[in-house]
Amino acid sequence: MRRLHLAVVMNMASIVAVTMACGQAPVAAPAWADTASWASVHPVATRNIVYANVPVPGNPSANPNPGLAGGGMPRVANSPTAAPGTLDLHLDVLQVVSAKPTPVVIQLHGGGWIRGDRPSSFGTFRALLAAGMSVVTVDYRVGKEAPAPAPIGDVRCAMAWVKANAAKYNFDLTRVVVYGASAGGHLALMAGYAPASFNPPGCSDQPKVAAVLDFYGPTNLAEAINQHGSSDSVHQWLGMEKPLAPYMGTAPATSGPDVAPVVNGGGQGPRWATPSEAVLVRAREMSPMSYIRHGLPPTFIVNGDHDPAVDPTQDAQLKKALDAAGVANGQDIVPGGGHGNFPKAEADKAMLQCLEFLKAQGTLQ
Repeated sequence: MRRLHLAVVMNMASIVAVTMACGQAPVAAPAWADTASWASVHPVATRNIVYANVPVPGNPSANPNPGLAGGGMPRVANSPTAAPGTLDLHLDVLQVVSAKPTPVVIQLHGGGWIRGDRPSSFGTFRALLAAGMSVVTVDYRVGKEAPAPAPIGDVRCAMAWVKANAAKYNFDLTRVVVYGASAGGHLALMAGYAPASFNPPGCSDQPKVAAVLDFYGPTNLAEAINQHGSSDSVHQWLGMEKPLAPYMGTAPATSGPDVAPVVNGGGQGPRWATPSEAVLVRAREMSPMSYIRHGLPPTFIVNGDHDPAVDPTQDAQLKKALDAAGVANGQDIVPGGGHGNFPKAEADKAMLQCLEFLKAQGTLQ
């Protein structure tokens, strides 16, 4: 028989064609392979669930008025039993009706770690719901509330909540995916890669991560802290220095959480001193690249090749390191793409490739 040379990532039409060429009965493509079908998804939402109560120590490095990222859920007031100086963290569960336990995606919003909230709309991840996956959208402490590694611990607590509530919400704990964009992509990588030392007390019983979907997340903060577009937010989030000039006023709102944070005020001089070795050490500790090893969850990377906020070399580094470690991975590089907000055709293509990757890894059936 003539040999067939297959691409690593094939669309579903190609799979059917190859099956027929091999003399086998054609395999029907799943319904989600038709992107037009995604528009018919209408999930049931259970909102404003408290998953953790955490301290809010503050952060003198962070802009106290970082502005708002559009499209987020309004913050919910603490419960009456919450102690002073703490914050109730909330999540939402979005689901389609299923007789069987579903894969579950833990979705993490962007905003440079310094602003943003879990999304009020499911538009950006409609494809995941169309594929029969449940989605848990998560709030975490932003920069002015607590510095690194606070949100990494928050995400680990959200993962523990998913495991503890799997029976109630019909989650399949063998198919847990962590997904985020921008700072959320970084947190998704850290959720799957970082050691157990990042687990807060009471949050150590977590499900195994089956896959990570990283949309243009920073991967090497020791480099990002010196790169145009990401330097200011990395400094703020690490929380080890005070800015050389104070922040003035309120940063303007953005159209979405994946827009690069706006630096306001401060005159003409530099915002931050040259990073000290201690700051660089901390940056490496908070970097997914520091934890690459064999056995990590399969990872799919999406990024634009003209991203002004997260240098595309960060995504290239991650891909190269995963290849070297023998970790299953894939990548979609959006030509001309910036920091998210891709054209619809490119955004749909990226999500379709994510679904195909998850199916190839056994997370989707």
